[in-house]
Amino acid sequence: MRAYADVLIQALARHAPDVEAQLFELAPVAASGGLDQRMEMLSLPLKAWRHRNASVDVWHVLDGSRAYLASALQGAPLVITAHDIIPRLQQRGRFPGTPTVSAAARWLWRRNGVAMRSAQMLVCVSECTRRDVSSEYGDPHSSKVVPSPVRPSLAAFSEVDGSPREQGVILHVGNNGFYKKREQALRIFARLDRALARTLVMIGPKPTASMRAFAEQAGLAASILWIEDVADTVMVDWYRRASVLVFPSLYEGFGWPVLEAMTFGLPVVCSDGGSLPEVAGSAAPCVPADDIDGFVHEIEVLLRDPELVRRRAEQGRDWAAQFSLERFARDMADTYRSARNDFGKVKR
Repeated sequence: MRAYADVLIQALARHAPDVEAQLFELAPVAASGGLDQRMEMLSLPLKAWRHRNASVDVWHVLDGSRAYLASALQGAPLVITAHDIIPRLQQRGRFPGTPTVSAAARWLWRRNGVAMRSAQMLVCVSECTRRDVSSEYGDPHSSKVVPSPVRPSLAAFSEVDGSPREQGVILHVGNNGFYKKREQALRIFARLDRALARTLVMIGPKPTASMRAFAEQAGLAASILWIEDVADTVMVDWYRRASVLVFPSLYEGFGWPVLEAMTFGLPVVCSDGGSLPEVAGSAAPCVPADDIDGFVHEIEVLLRDPELVRRRAEQGRDWAAQFSLERFARDMADTYRSARNDFGKVKR
């Protein structure tokens, strides 16, 4: 969410300078879980309330999982960005076999739903997220789909020539959340022809014990490179060097790595989970997350056909160019103006 905040502030500064953005950061470092996380959840409304006298034209809660802060924000129209509602969908049985949602999280997401439905404007990062919000909580007061752009810190390097791509390097980017299916990336790599796929690069947090155990049992440990908490320069390097991004997520509210990879001309094979078909468009094949055979087929077809790689790279760059920082800034500036105008009409 901090990345989203940074992108938004930079976009407005560059392309909508008439909109002045001020960030109120209530919890600079998120609690790690358990009691600390619950205490943080309860303290945030009070921290938000302390800003009640700030002179603002529009309040914007950047993370729909904190939409419940709406009750503390008064005197101006409220805009909320919904990235996904995975815990709510998890609670409702959308993802069988996944961890149980706690009572505290269920309570929290009921409150989030009320806030998102009643906000002056609900911004959804994909049409998929907007459908899910409407299905679970009812139609919002007003909503708009504003896809996220590529982060400027990465996009600045996309036009600069880098090192040649390394043949047989498969890249995955993601956290350890159940919906990212990092272990599925390992299973896919295990099935690939070793003459075509030599190395799997896993960028994200420290791998779980079960991931490492699978890699050992499958004889893959020497072929997997685990890279933790990387800087943008490292991300750029691998987007340039890899042969293909594999992204078998069970669900995504948006799916930033897919867009980032295409920006760098890195071919993508992703799942059809959530919003990924929207983000990938026709520039990448989308197969069911549990279809290992489908992933293996699509990846090996790419690795065997340099001309197909070239075409996919061009298609990806052209498609990703639509998700520009300028378009994002324009859409968000229009959103703020609409929310303010509508709020004024209601008040009169």
